[in-house]
Amino acid sequence: MMENKISKLDFKPDFLQACEIFDLEPHDVLQKFIDNVCIPYFIANPMNPDRWANNFMIQCVLPRLESEELLERYAVFFDRITEAVLNDMKNKEQVAREIMDEWHKAALEDRIEDVMKTQ
Repeated sequence: MMENKISKLDFKPDFLQACEIFDLEPHDVLQKFIDNVCIPYFIANPMNPDRWANNFMIQCVLPRLESEELLERYAVFFDRITEAVLNDMKNKEQVAREIMDEWHKAALEDRIEDVMKTQ
């Protein structure tokens, strides 16, 4: 599981200023963002008004996908999600979620394998 580093965040003055002007707690703003990240829902509903957190998440992912090795390693998941969304209009979010779960498992297994190789 990923370590919770919220207490280590470096809040920029512009972010804090906006929070103070609008009487928002930085933690609440971040929590709202986190609550809106749902890649399977985004894949199934790309024009939903709550898509901005997912758009930002995808922007964070794109530079990592420049690695040819990662693209090859996970191409099967990209292909399956694309096929599911294009061909299954009824339960595309559920299908995307199942594929993302498989992808997550494969990514964690790959990381464990990489760690074992370096030891």
